Amino acid sequence: MPRAIPNGVASGILPLKLGLAALIWLCLSGPGARAQRMDELLTPSTTYRDFFSSLDLKRPSLAGVRKAVRRGDAKAAVAALAAYFRDRQSPRGLLPAKPEAASTSSSELIAEAERILAHRLSSVGIEHQFGPEIDWHYNPTYEPDSPFDRDNEWTWQLNRHHMWETLARAYRLTGEERYAEEFVRQMMHWIRSCPVPRGEADQRPFSTWRTIEAGIRMAYSWPETFFSFVNSPNFTDQALVTMVASFAEHARYLRSFPTRGNWLTMEMDGLFHVGLLFPEFRESTEWRQFAVETLFAELDRQVYPDGAQIELTPGYHDVALRNFLRPLQLASRNGQKLPDGYLQRLERMFAFLLWISTPDGDVPRFNDAWSVDVPERLAEGARLFPERRDFLWLATRGREGTMPDHRSHLFPFAGIAVMRSDWTREANYLALDAGPFGFGHQHEDKLSFVLYLRGVPFIVDAGSYAYDASKWRRYVLSARGHNVVHVDGKEQKRRGKPREAYVVDRPVPLVWKSADRFDYLEAAYGGPDELFEDSLRARHTRRVLYLRGSRSEKDLWVILDSLEPFDDRPHSYTSVFHLDVPQVEVRQDQALLRATKAGVTMEMRWARLPGLAVRVVEGQEEPVVQGWMPLAHGRRGVRAIPTPHFEIERSGSFHLGYLISTAGEEVGVRILSFDWAADRWDRPALDIRLADGSTLTIQWEIDPPPAWESGGWARSRRVSVERRSASGARESIQVLP
Repeated sequence: MPRAIPNGVASGILPLKLGLAALIWLCLSGPGARAQRMDELLTPSTTYRDFFSSLDLKRPSLAGVRKAVRRGDAKAAVAALAAYFRDRQSPRGLLPAKPEAASTSSSELIAEAERILAHRLSSVGIEHQFGPEIDWHYNPTYEPDSPFDRDNEWTWQLNRHHMWETLARAYRLTGEERYAEEFVRQMMHWIRSCPVPRGEADQRPFSTWRTIEAGIRMAYSWPETFFSFVNSPNFTDQALVTMVASFAEHARYLRSFPTRGNWLTMEMDGLFHVGLLFPEFRESTEWRQFAVETLFAELDRQVYPDGAQIELTPGYHDVALRNFLRPLQLASRNGQKLPDGYLQRLERMFAFLLWISTPDGDVPRFNDAWSVDVPERLAEGARLFPERRDFLWLATRGREGTMPDHRSHLFPFAGIAVMRSDWTREANYLALDAGPFGFGHQHEDKLSFVLYLRGVPFIVDAGSYAYDASKWRRYVLSARGHNVVHVDGKEQKRRGKPREAYVVDRPVPLVWKSADRFDYLEAAYGGPDELFEDSLRARHTRRVLYLRGSRSEKDLWVILDSLEPFDDRPHSYTSVFHLDVPQVEVRQDQALLRATKAGVTMEMRWARLPGLAVRVVEGQEEPVVQGWMPLAHGRRGVRAIPTPHFEIERSGSFHLGYLISTAGEEVGVRILSFDWAADRWDRPALDIRLADGSTLTIQWEIDPPPAWESGGWARSRRVSVERRSASGARESIQVLP
């Protein structure tokens, strides 16, 4: 089977893949070969002598191994060490105490295991049929006739060896030895054909040793398979000891080449697992200590005081949390403790998930985020922090614990604001991203937001897609996949600086106020570090006012978008909103957009401006991709969604105003109109006229625009809401100052 590796890449990989040591090892460990001398190779990179020298042979439990090593009898030493591991009762990994019982998913598990036996392997949602031998460096997305866009992740993620976890679970479920036999065959072949890199980490395409995979293998698939198969007769002495030797090679590799961000948490989780699960190595204590000390430092280095992980991607926040958490769980299971303060630092990460959680118990799809089961994660948080009754409340959906003590929440370092009506499944909810670009997995999405009405998602983020070279991947990364404003067809462009430049050491500039009857946020995009494409300079300030209605009134969302060019020329502006609804109805003459989903109807009104037009884009691929939503993170496909574009051409600074509410008269009275009371830059006002004859007027008083070089924006000095009844009675709400 040909390897799909471009010219120039293969030449750099082959010497790494099959060096002289690997070829010698193949000869010595092939069918019928017997390793007898201590100077022979146990793995392509480690001799028997080096391996046994790395063990603490002074341990009384290794006396039999020690005697065989002193005699120079490698075969006897292997047998003694294998017997030791089969008899060893501790330490133990994070396997369930008992094999999985039969369940509704057992048939699916067995079916997947059968595909693995047939070498029909899947990675990043793409299945490939291998022949009798698996090429671990192969990538089908690089084939000339491949229907898939090139995706380096296929090879990388194949080498996480999750297929071995499936074999292990099928073995624990059925006891059938063919699963063990296949695991041993694949594992030994992988070690033969994928020697550990020397001198530097290999993070290149087609690498089987990218550090993130090495960490994931050590924390997940390899411990699970080792402990699942340790007593199988097919897990021979030679195979068992070879795998243990590779565990040590992984640990030294991870210790030598740590990276940053969420990758580092996975690398250190893997290193800690090897250090704790294999204390027989002389280096194991140092491996554990280095991993824990690194993770402990990272709990401050990559977690903001508000609890957000610096990549500002809720899905990767959960990844980092799990990798900070697993060493704690493994240590607890084996009667060990982590440093004082380690557990306490995890609380704010659990709290982040609590405060950002959507009404359906998920997270908003900011940056490369995916679905997170927040109640499930907070169940672990409630166990670790029993005093956090709010964790228990959300974990049990209100059956136990105490409701969180406030509804809306600001993450001042992450720059994420969450506004919600209540903590029920039918809540109104808005989350807006006004924060830094993020340390990794960034999208061009500042000031984008998501909106739920009565627990139903209406305005959504395009989310994430597979890490490939497809147009869908480019779409979700770009501002086109988000609910932001484009200027002259140009999008936000912050990308291109070192990752550290996108990490802040103080709260981000924004205005936030939360009270019983309202929430208010304003923030801006535009300044020396926030340009549009082609270095276009313009500023977009988004002001969001959430008015909580009483029992007889609607909840209202008022959005004021302020646009400022930095020249006197006319510019075109497009404000985009992604709607996850079957269809939309646009009534241009009434300045009204309606959409219904799951029995809830959203009404979106806009303040009239000369020349402002609305068109709905859905499922467009040319001239640019627009109006799509991935089905899920990864290569799961996309679906078309209605995406209204509010378009206008203007010179000078101006405002766009929007009002969003639910339709129907079961709560409150019908909204008749939403329009400008005045169209002045420094004193914009919006009027809402209701069917009962009453009106609401929202009035801003805005500072003069600062110079572009200042990086600031024209902040509101004062924001007020005045309610006038049909009888003339007045009520005022002071939002700012």
